[in-house]
Amino acid sequence: MKLTNHPFMMAVIAAILIGSLNLFSKNLLESGFSPLEVSVCREGITALVFFFILLVTDRSAFKIRLRDVWIFVLFALFNVLSNFFLFNAQELIPLGTAAVLELTNPYFIMVFAFFLFGDKITKRKVLASVIEFLGCIFIIGVVEDPSNISFLGVLFGLLSGITLAAFTLGSKFMEKLNYSENTTMFYFFFFSAVLLLPFSDYGHIAGILSDRIDLWSCVMLMGILGTLIPNYLVIIAVRRMDPAILAMVITSSIVLSTIYGVVFFGDKADIITIIGMVMVIIAMIILEPPKSVLEWWDRKFGKTG
Repeated sequence: MKLTNHPFMMAVIAAILIGSLNLFSKNLLESGFSPLEVSVCREGITALVFFFILLVTDRSAFKIRLRDVWIFVLFALFNVLSNFFLFNAQELIPLGTAAVLELTNPYFIMVFAFFLFGDKITKRKVLASVIEFLGCIFIIGVVEDPSNISFLGVLFGLLSGITLAAFTLGSKFMEKLNYSENTTMFYFFFFSAVLLLPFSDYGHIAGILSDRIDLWSCVMLMGILGTLIPNYLVIIAVRRMDPAILAMVITSSIVLSTIYGVVFFGDKADIITIIGMVMVIIAMIILEPPKSVLEWWDRKFGKTG
């Protein structure tokens, strides 16, 4: 089975790997890294490792037209800004609220893809996205005291969702300019790392890593398993499937993150969390239902539903 012929499966694998990201980032944060420094390590390791891979397998991927450099930088900026807005939101509003606001990105993708690429907004996509979003709220938790919510924090949270949506659509846009997945992936993360250079305290990062040699494996695994491989799968898949459906599948990684938290960090999962996880899984089934269910849906709502 050629994986590229099954973009939905590629998205599922990407979601599983992205769900593992917290296993590595949480360890780094507890060891003294700031959220920005974690981002620097992610982008830097991803670009560096992929550079050596392309050096051996596809040197032609380094060739880009000078007039298109600004477009690669723009999408890299969306990537950096999505993290920047999320980190600022987390400082102003509860972490769960910030996470829920970032998870609005499938809705923005649905709208952007409609205007940019003519993708249809179907009943099935809307139903799945609503169920999944409610499931994510159940998993993360709801706001108990709305009076403590900062307007600026909410704005940052929504901007993190918008910029993440824009970055996700980047590969599909670069396909229109005839750039390969390899070229797109490398320069998105290369320019992301470059944009973070002025804001990075490399002395602090080096100091922690020199004291804790074991953290090197954590940084490498975060860069390769948690970032490089899943993002490469996303860049390929978004060219072969509906971007909004892809985003919803990737959002399901929250279920894996929750499971990893329970298994490895002793996090608690109450009945509300479990209901939320089931809702997210139901949304995935709606997006890619068994053939018999799909035939029933088409008879009931029509093939565009």
